[in-house]
Amino acid sequence: MGVERTKPEDYLEIFQRIAEKKGWKVNEDREMLLEFARGLIENRRRYGLAICPCRLATGKREIDLLITCPCSYAEDDINRYGKCYCGLYLRNSADENILKKPIPDKHLKYYLE
Repeated sequence: MGVERTKPEDYLEIFQRIAEKKGWKVNEDREMLLEFARGLIENRRRYGLAICPCRLATGKREIDLLITCPCSYAEDDINRYGKCYCGLYLRNSADENILKKPIPDKHLKYYLE
């Protein structure tokens, strides 16, 4: 069993390691990152999964696993749009203007079931 992350600051290093491993970069907005980490901590407490705070849990574990951070859509969204849905992870070549552009929610279909 892994180490339990309980402080938002614990996640900053994790975000960076994931980004480096995937060839991405992390959003530079530290306050956004800390708020995002607080959401992950709360979702882990509430649902038992680190569900991305920009998504809504469905209560169906197999579907909610798709939206654990980084979600299953992140890689394609970053390749296509330069950022993941929530803007936590960015393509290395992305500038801050990319954050202003909305991208489609590929998980939406599960909310409509």
